[in-house]
Amino acid sequence: MEDRLDKLESDSEALSKRSDAQEQLVRDRVATVDKKIVEVQKKIDELNQSARRSGADLGVSLTRLQDEFTRAKGDLEVAQHRLDELQKSLDALDARTDKRFAALKGRGALDQVQAKELIDALPRQDDRSAFLALGQKQEASGNEGVAREIYGEYLRRWPGDPSAPEAAFRAGEIAANQGRPREALVSYGWIYEKAPRSERVPEAMLGMADAMLQLDELKKDAPTVLKELVGKYPKSPAAAKAKAKLAELAPTGEKKKPLKKK
Repeated sequence: MEDRLDKLESDSEALSKRSDAQEQLVRDRVATVDKKIVEVQKKIDELNQSARRSGADLGVSLTRLQDEFTRAKGDLEVAQHRLDELQKSLDALDARTDKRFAALKGRGALDQVQAKELIDALPRQDDRSAFLALGQKQEASGNEGVAREIYGEYLRRWPGDPSAPEAAFRAGEIAANQGRPREALVSYGWIYEKAPRSERVPEAMLGMADAMLQLDELKKDAPTVLKELVGKYPKSPAAAKAKAKLAELAPTGEKKKPLKKK
């Protein structure tokens, strides 16, 4: 029995020692964890302080940047205004220079420049009625060269427009009045080819024939156009004029001789 008691005491002491060792180990671990918690908290506090300082510094920097941006924006607006004024001056100078060069090149070049200025001054570039009216106004005012350029630009912009044949006809009439048969033939020919259903076709064909008669290389083809005009539009006023021209162009032997009085 004593041996058993001694063994139990011995086991109890050993167990107690192991328990004490384990408890110490736990205490050491707890102490280590507490130390880590303190270190982490310290880092957190340092980060918070740094963040507060950074936030304040960021606020100051942002304010400074906003001030600089405002000043830069103001400087940019001033510079843009000066640039706009300079551009206006350059445009005015270019316009004067273009006119001078156009005047040196001849009346046709000057007409182009003036027509461009008038077109650019239109409130709306896509207003076809105003565009065509501008050409008609210039023609009525005696600025036929400018009007012809405007009509030509109308054809280039809106070749499929219902008013295009009228613009082409007016351009042809002006060119014919100015003694420019080639330009007249091009304008009249545009109606013949591009707008064959236009009511201006008979007059355009008559104008084509007149222009061809003034060009040596095309004079021989004029009667063909006149005959086609008479054949297609026999009741038109233009056909009556075409018949008269054909009679004038007929060889002497083909002309009817007046009857002799008995």
